[in-house]
Amino acid sequence: MPIDESIKTYGAKIDQLLQELIPPHKKNYLSEPIWHHLYTGGKRVRPAICLITCEALGGNTKDAIPFALAVEAMHNMFLMHDDIEDGDTIRRDQPTVWMKYGIAHAINAGDYLLACAYKSILASSVSLEKKIKLLQVLTLTYGKTVEGQAIDIGARASEDFSVDNYMQMVELKTGYYLACGMVGGAIVSGASEEVVEKIWMLGKTMGPAFQIRDDLIDMTHGKGRGGVIGSDVKEGKASFLYSYTLQVACTDDKKCLRDIMLKPRDETTDNDIKWVLDIYKKYHAIQYAQDYAEDLVKQAYKTIDEIPVENKTVFKEIASFMAQRMS
Repeated sequence: MPIDESIKTYGAKIDQLLQELIPPHKKNYLSEPIWHHLYTGGKRVRPAICLITCEALGGNTKDAIPFALAVEAMHNMFLMHDDIEDGDTIRRDQPTVWMKYGIAHAINAGDYLLACAYKSILASSVSLEKKIKLLQVLTLTYGKTVEGQAIDIGARASEDFSVDNYMQMVELKTGYYLACGMVGGAIVSGASEEVVEKIWMLGKTMGPAFQIRDDLIDMTHGKGRGGVIGSDVKEGKASFLYSYTLQVACTDDKKCLRDIMLKPRDETTDNDIKWVLDIYKKYHAIQYAQDYAEDLVKQAYKTIDEIPVENKTVFKEIASFMAQRMS
């Protein structure tokens, strides 16, 4: 079955099982905001990739489902909290949870999702040894992602944030996060430590590549936020485009760029966004970002060649699928 079909099939399965993990119509001030968020969409790619990896490495997907559910629960917790931290009012063309239900409920609902993630793993039927490893993987990913987010928040409108700084940030924020599902699937299948380590390495190239592409989408098509372009600029976010331009722009352009990035979100005008986009084009930042992301994808394929398993097809298919999502 082609990987996009597998993701669709497994994604539908995850949607169904999420309703068992988090019943939709409970009157507890948690189910309603969580399901408002979940009903806005999402392809359940991360949990699907967990199950696909497990199956490809000879494991039983039924054993991997609790971890796949945990990955999806944590993912949506991050999205809910991220919307608060970034001040985003729209996600997938719908009001964000904090906008609809208030910040307090959004924080609490996100916290509950994290509890559900651990609850799901603890209820798994795998051996105690594997269960501990899965808990360690989720905890590591959670911690590293939060570290990356802290750098992201602290670097808003920074005056000396380089491409190297950006890469450190997104390896933490996105690399572990992208690999987490695959690593969990591999552990359930009984894969060796060497295989697991290479999958983590794969995440450290594919994750940043995906994040760079996300930065590009924000300045060109918008990210499912009502057609809004330039949310990263309004947030003063240290995107790849911003960090590269800071390195190469003249002093005056750097000052103007930072002045716009430092403006409060509601004071950033459409003309400000247009100026930033023009300055990115002036210094060829968009093309540089595209080329950089493509190089990372090439590195990912080299890492796949080093994974010590006979059949590397599944990893190549996952990489190809993620690369297409970035195009």
